[in-house]
This record gives sequence, structure tokens and C-alpha cells, in this order.
Amino acid sequence: MAPDTHNSPPTLSHKLANDTVTNNDATTTATDLDNNHLGTQHDPSTHSRRNRETQDNGQVKDLGWHEVGDSANLPEPLLAKKGLAPDPDGNKDTDDDVDHDHENNDEKLAPVVTNEELFTLLRRFNKNINHVKCTHTTPPSNFDLEIPPDETFTVFKFRTRLEQLYMTIGVGLVSAYKHLVRLRSWQEWRRTSSFLYIYAMAWYFDALLSTLFSMLLVLAVYPPSRGILFPHAPPALISETGDLKKPMTNVLASDSLTGAPESHPGEAIEQEAHSFVNAIVELAMGLATGESPEKLANIKDKTGGDFTETEHDKTKKPVSDVVWEEALPVMHLIGVMADFWERAGNVLDPRWPFGEAGKRFRLVLGGLLGVLILGGLVVPGWLIVKGLGFAVGFLLFGDPVIRAVAGRLDRAYPVWREYLSLKTTLLKGVPTNAQLTLTLLRIGERNYAPIPPPPGGNDPLPMDAHPTAGEGLDKLLNVSPAEVDHAIQPSPQAKEEADGNLREKKKPKPHMKDRMLGGAKHIARGLVNSVRGADRAAAHVNFSQSAKYRAGVVRTGPLPAKCTGPVRFPARRDGKRGYAVIRYGEAREVDEAVLGWVSGEEGDKMDWSIDIGDIQEIQKIGGLGWKSKILVGWAMDGEITDGLLIRDKAGTEYHLTAISFRDELFNRLVAIGGQMWESW
Repeated sequence: MAPDTHNSPPTLSHKLANDTVTNNDATTTATDLDNNHLGTQHDPSTHSRRNRETQDNGQVKDLGWHEVGDSANLPEPLLAKKGLAPDPDGNKDTDDDVDHDHENNDEKLAPVVTNEELFTLLRRFNKNINHVKCTHTTPPSNFDLEIPPDETFTVFKFRTRLEQLYMTIGVGLVSAYKHLVRLRSWQEWRRTSSFLYIYAMAWYFDALLSTLFSMLLVLAVYPPSRGILFPHAPPALISETGDLKKPMTNVLASDSLTGAPESHPGEAIEQEAHSFVNAIVELAMGLATGESPEKLANIKDKTGGDFTETEHDKTKKPVSDVVWEEALPVMHLIGVMADFWERAGNVLDPRWPFGEAGKRFRLVLGGLLGVLILGGLVVPGWLIVKGLGFAVGFLLFGDPVIRAVAGRLDRAYPVWREYLSLKTTLLKGVPTNAQLTLTLLRIGERNYAPIPPPPGGNDPLPMDAHPTAGEGLDKLLNVSPAEVDHAIQPSPQAKEEADGNLREKKKPKPHMKDRMLGGAKHIARGLVNSVRGADRAAAHVNFSQSAKYRAGVVRTGPLPAKCTGPVRFPARRDGKRGYAVIRYGEAREVDEAVLGWVSGEEGDKMDWSIDIGDIQEIQKIGGLGWKSKILVGWAMDGEITDGLLIRDKAGTEYHLTAISFRDELFNRLVAIGGQMWESW
């Protein structure tokens, strides 16, 4: 069974989730709070329907699992602080108390995170966390989802790490560069003059280092100073010279680096990261083939003249081996860098329930920077240069001494390196975005209110500027309102093209290649249907295990409206339809939660079950290979549903395929139990 998380939570994430439990009535969510208390109105029919669904589920509250296509119907916020944090007087509130303390309502009902922030965290968690294993050793950071040094390498994981690198360090560095460009351009001459004056005074009095550390101290301990010293302007609007420019997408519809349209905040940056990695792949293919990316589609398997035959190329195999051997350390380094960047962001802007880490960080950093400020004022500049020169020389020529000392420490205290890491010292108690997301998922589970899936959709996005785009930029950048409006709004022609409203005479006539493509798609659909029929037959007679895994992976119809979570998840087991079901025991204890299998379309009797606390490994698996997924998805115009591989303490494997809401089932299994997880 799972560890007793009530008495000895294994990680800080478990402890914070346990601390939110105030009664047996589950968490106080926006659906539980009085509408007048929230200051918002909800559709009564929606509220009553959700109550019926809650009653049907019997064990957990439905916060909006059946409204994933329309985030406007979800309560805001999904989770509220009141009822989540321990409150000894929380059960004594009456209507009179609520009216009397009206001015304190905002504090009590402050969101854990807004719904949009929560869904952004969930989308990225679903993409980045694909394989977890249970560990019985508490990490020095006191958090789950640490990356083990001996993690496995996969191309898909390497790709997700590159996308994470873009969304964290890449976006951050570009934004910082745009701030520097704005400062150097003298467009905001008052701000630039102030920085120049302070710099000149610090230079004159030989106090540049102390001034720099003082500015860092102010930025770290007093968050409002960040908006004063570095007021925000969308990076997509800032040119290389600091002037106002039109975004690359011809409209300012988001705060991403390109200003691209998005359905929900954060999606544009995620799509940019995806396109960024695609561009790297195309460049790599171009380097390998000697052709531009535009011509790659016409490249044949064999080319003439410029390449050495494989059997005569003695460098190909060793160089290829070196590249693949170094791919794992590079992937690991990228993950460590991205995690550090996320921790730094979460400590500068701490989110509930990790506020204490932010307070401790300010104290520690304040003391450290205070020492550096005093040192910069007292220590002569020549001595600092001498010290830096000694440090560089010792690193270059002191390797025998460094190895000897490190070897002695390895023998005496093997884990000493881990405790030199910033995440176990200055950033101890500060989560990455994935660890923050897991904590929020656990808070929902411990209060029997699982967080619903993020809303999605593949509908075309309108070519419209963001509602708040350009606000205050005319005064900030010293430009006219007309210039701002011209930069953020799409041109009429671009908007007409994006909305598909071109004049009839400008519409291209169907080409022969379009008709041929349609015919090819029709033929491919027939072939896919034939293969699907053969797989169903092979699965039915137990002829092929791989055919069982492929059965039902292509979903072309709508999901069953009644059984799409948070308790029942349509799936297949050995190619046969059924439901993965999560249930609790009569006492509704976490340790009694089980994952079971119900076969057929109806019924509640489980064919088998496994204690969620006994799960040792969960891995997301694809329903098809990536080439087959592209071809089948294009031919069938349907969704490819994937599966999960679950392994328990006894080593028994449970292979579920064609799971609707696969990521959400994965998240519930990871968040319910008391296990500590490593991210593989």
C-alpha cells in the first residue's frame, strides 16, 4: 500500500496537499461558493447539472469535466484559498460574518492560480511529463519529478526539452534583450537618462558592482520595482533598433515573441516552441542532404557525386556513435537549465501554496547581496580582478587538487554534490512548473475535486488584436496613438486573407494536384479502413497482440457524453471496449483508491483492480508510430488516441489503449497516491 501520507508526507508537495484538507466535504471550489459571494453569476441549469453529476460520481466533485470545450462555462477560479488553507475558524462563518467581512472577501477568495494560468501549467505538464517511476528515497530538494542522472533517451523527450528550453530560457532572454534595446534606443529618454545618471555616478565613485547588486536586491525583494524600472512592452512590437514595428504575424494578438493569435493565454508561445523545433529539424535535414528545406520533399534516397559511399566512409559510424552518446547528456543539461529557470521565476513570483519559499528566498538573497554590496564598497577593484584571475587559473591548472578533494568527498559523503546545487540551498522549497502543477493536482485529489482538462479546440483563430493590445504604449514609447494602432492592428488585406473572405476573382481555381491529392486521400482512407478491419479480426481471435494494441486507436466519432471522467475513462484492454475506473473505499481514504477495469458499454462490476498505492511505474505510450499517426490522422480526419503502460510492485503490467482523456487519467493516477515520482 501507499505510504501513510497523513502522518509522514514524503515530500513538500504531499505535505502542502494534505494541509489543504479541512473537512470531509472536499475543497471549497468556485461551484461550492455562493454566487453573490463570488461576485459572479452562473447558469442555474449548469450548476444543477453539475450537482447531479457529482451525485452520480458519488466520490469526487465534478469541476467541469464535461465542459472542456467551453471554458466560459467553467467557474472562475476553479480553486479558491478559502477552505484550502487550514482555517480553524473556517466552519464558524455565517451569512452575517460574510457581510461583515466583505472587505476581506478578496483575500479569502484569492485564486490559487487563475484558470488560464492553471490550464497553461496543465498543457505543458501533459506534454513534458510522460514517464514516471516510483522512488523510495526522498530527493534533497524534497520534491517529486526530479530528473535522474541515468534517465533514458528518446527523440520525443529530446524534442520536448528543446520546446521547454524555448518557452523558458529562450523567451526570457529575448524579452531581456528587447528591454536592453529599448534602453539603448533613447525612445524612452526619461528612463534612459535616469539609468545613465545612476551609471555615471556609480562609475565616478568606483561603485559599479555595489550599484548592480543593489538594483538586483531591489528587484528581488520589492516586486513593484520591476514594473517601474523595466515597464512591459510586447516584445513582438520592438524592433532591433528599439523602434515600434509591426509583429511578424501582422497582428498583436498575444504577448508571444511573434504576436500570433491564440485561443487561450500561453498557446501562442507553445506553438512558437513547436515551430522552433521544426525549424531546427528542417535545418538539420538540410545540412544532411545539402538541400534547402523547401526542396527536402523532392530529395531522393540516393544522390550522385557529392557523397562518399557508406562502405568507404570510415568516419560515419564513429561520429554517429559519438553524437548519439552525447545526446543524453545534452538532453539532461537542457532539462536542468530549464528547471533552474522555472524555479527562479517561481521564487521571484511565488504562487500559492509556495509563498513561504518566496519569503525565505528574499531573506537569504537579501543577506547575500548585502554582503556583496558591502564588499563592493570596501574591497578595492584591483583586488577583485586579482581574485577572479586566481580563480580562473586554479580551474585551469588545479585539476589534480580538485580531483583529489572531490574523490575524498565522494568516499566520505557520496551525496555532497547534490547539496551544493542551488535547488537544495538558495532555491530549496521552490518548485519547477511541473512540480507546482503536480502539487495543484494533489490538492484537488486530496479534496476529492480533480482538476478538469484544459479547454482546447482546433478552430481557426481570428486575425484580431488582443483586447488590451497597445494600452499605454504611446506614452511609454513616446509614439503617437496612430502609430501604435497601425502596429497592432492587421492590415485590411491580411485580415481578409486570414478570415477567408477574399474576393471571388482572387480565389485560386482548383489545381490538378489538389484533385490528385483528394483522390490519394480517398485511396489512403480505404487502405486504412482495410487495415483496421484486419486488426479487429486479428484481435477478436487473439491472433496478434500488436493488433489488440492498435484496435480503436482512431476515433472519428464523438466521445460518450456520460463517461469522460473524472471517474470513468473510455479505453480498451486487449482490444476490447471498456472503461478504466477510479474508485475509493467506503472510508474514502487515499490509500484505498483503486484503478479498475469495467468491460462492455455498461455496468459497474470491475473485472480486475489494482491499488493505486501499489503502482510503481506509469508510462504514456503511442497508439501508432509517428509516421503511421501522421498518415492515418490525415486520411481519416480523426483523433489518434494513445495508451498507458502501468506496472505494480509485483512487476505485473497493465496495458490500456485507446484511452479518451489519457493525459487526465495519467494525472489522476500520479496525484492520488502517496508515491514519490521521478521523471524518466
